[in-house]
Amino acid sequence: MQDIRIDNTELTSILSLARLSSYKNEAETTDELLTQYTYNIKVSEAFYPVLALFEIVLRNKICSAIEKLIKPNWLMAELEKQTILRNEEYLKLIEAKEHLIKNNKKITNDRLIAEMTFGFWVYLFTKAYKPRLWDKKHFFETVFPNYKTNKELVNLTLLQDDLRTILRLRNRIFHHEIITNGRITPMQNYQIILNLIHLMSDDAVKYLNQISRFEAIISQKP
Repeated sequence: MQDIRIDNTELTSILSLARLSSYKNEAETTDELLTQYTYNIKVSEAFYPVLALFEIVLRNKICSAIEKLIKPNWLMAELEKQTILRNEEYLKLIEAKEHLIKNNKKITNDRLIAEMTFGFWVYLFTKAYKPRLWDKKHFFETVFPNYKTNKELVNLTLLQDDLRTILRLRNRIFHHEIITNGRITPMQNYQIILNLIHLMSDDAVKYLNQISRFEAIISQKP
């Protein structure tokens, strides 16, 4: 394969020195800044499979529990009568409905589920939803069947802390920000997500292990 030479001076100008300077803690020369920038991109890319799988498993587990134990076809039912969602989340549901209408798509429960943001599902772990969802008989263990602690003593705050950590990480990745030099290391973030997936599904973890290149990418740290 032909070696493609890149003009680092031109590349620095395109990417902007201000952005690259964010990596000063790890690098000094321009070439080192570019190396750290490239590593951050690779790690961000490596997070995609675990983040995508986690979001899908989480929302489907929550929806399955609600439809099985509380209300079938629940988001469609919420549009008819608001009984579960707080006003903030209900407005997001209305926005999802309007987005489907704008794109000439039929409004269905599955499409509404797919339209809801990751933040929407995270907010279902706040205290306001404890009596509405988590205190319902068998609800928690339906979402997290591998949670070993006494279900009666479940602390939603601990789960919510991890979910907010994941949400912040996801937002930083999607906004092209640095994730390789934070208080929590990329590997620690990965383990947080992996643990939550395990609490929901062993098979999802096995599937992730087949497709993830995360550990291989992390080992390339400059």
